[in-house]
Amino acid sequence: MKIFKDKRLVLFLILSTILIVNFIIFVPKFIWGDEAWSATISSMGLIESIKNSLNDFHPPLYHILLSLFLYILPDSSLLLRIISIILGILTIYIVIFKFDKFIGDIESSYLSILLSISPFFLYIFSLVRMYSLSVFLSTLSLLYFFHLNFSYDSELIDTKLIKEQKKNNVLYVISNLCMMLTHHLTIPLFFLQGFYFLIKKNFKALKTFIITSLIYLPFSYIFYIQLKRRFTLSRGWGNILPETFLKDFFSYLFLNSRNISIFIILIFIIFIIFGLSKFKTDAQKFFIIYFLSYSLMFYIVTIKLGSLHFHYLSFIILPAYFLLTQGIIFFKKYKEKFLLFIIIVLFIFTPATFIKAYPEIPKIQNEIKDRRVVFLNRYEMYRYTFGIKGDFIFLMDLPLNNFTIDTNEKIDNSIKKLEEEENSFIFLYSSVGSDFLSIYDPKGKLKKYLEENSIEKKLFGIYSESPVFLYFFDK
Repeated sequence: MKIFKDKRLVLFLILSTILIVNFIIFVPKFIWGDEAWSATISSMGLIESIKNSLNDFHPPLYHILLSLFLYILPDSSLLLRIISIILGILTIYIVIFKFDKFIGDIESSYLSILLSISPFFLYIFSLVRMYSLSVFLSTLSLLYFFHLNFSYDSELIDTKLIKEQKKNNVLYVISNLCMMLTHHLTIPLFFLQGFYFLIKKNFKALKTFIITSLIYLPFSYIFYIQLKRRFTLSRGWGNILPETFLKDFFSYLFLNSRNISIFIILIFIIFIIFGLSKFKTDAQKFFIIYFLSYSLMFYIVTIKLGSLHFHYLSFIILPAYFLLTQGIIFFKKYKEKFLLFIIIVLFIFTPATFIKAYPEIPKIQNEIKDRRVVFLNRYEMYRYTFGIKGDFIFLMDLPLNNFTIDTNEKIDNSIKKLEEEENSFIFLYSSVGSDFLSIYDPKGKLKKYLEENSIEKKLFGIYSESPVFLYFFDK
């Protein structure tokens, strides 16, 4: 047993080193977009970070913690990324040293290896966004969910075990509350756990689940308001489309890219199918339920909203890679060779992950720094100006703050302000989708005005997820 523990420690150190080296080599040191939004509002202080976070689509815990970090640490984009990669290393630690009891020694080792090499895992755990914290807390939630399932299988009379059980109850409540206050898409995971307690007739664990639900209940108002706010936007901004869902889903989940050959994707799908065939233990059964439930939910979202943002696949990364692990182990005689093959495939795609992820941000910032630049709203301004100075203004406050003014009126008011502008300026227009329109300009009315009235136009990041247009106006 001691020898195996030593092997696990060596494995953890190797995988942590791989994550850190890949982070240093591949991950850009600048931040932009939603990352810059998170960094900017968190650097404003605790109260402002909460206020701005509540005007977003996500609950405030991540920004609160980031704000507290920035009270004692320097305001550095690299440091903010390091916080995320540390959460990734801690997630790998839990998988290696804690999950083995519930999923098996070989399974936990293979799973940790695949996660550490995965370009999608590296991407998620290098973002200055709440996804890294969400996945880490989801991992903790699963750990204590497994503890509650297994510890209640027999009556406990040993004092030490009873204390351990109480500790697990408390940590289950805390991890799930923190998880749900970090991202709303973790809420289905929590209710899946409650459903599983119910079907297993584990009423003691169900009691802990109900207590957690009651504590969360007052915070559910945040979920209601932010969900309502999301539906005020008539345009989606996702990368995963309903007509190509299966291909997009597995492309991003394993290779963090969209335009991947279907033959490569089929390799992962085949292993997942074999992984689905193994459902003997409680952990295996729950991971299958978890994976299939979220996959179906994501597909319904793409149909309802027209698309799904690939970042949301981070909430399914653990069950997906576990099933991939199960599929590899299914072939007992060849499992080491198949594992090596998958590692090579994942590693090959890592550089492409970060080449296409960022729309030439340094070039954009060189164009706009120390210039008068107009943005559609405060959110867009924060996304592109982190770490630089200039005469930056926005036409309207976050359009998410109220539900009374429709998008057309907001765009009309914005165009009127542009017409009244007396100084030369640059307008930064951030787009998504094949029609290159802003999520705040779904009909393209503002884009049309900019095209017809600017004296020059520059396009950056044409192959990225969010191309940027700079429109130059001379007054």
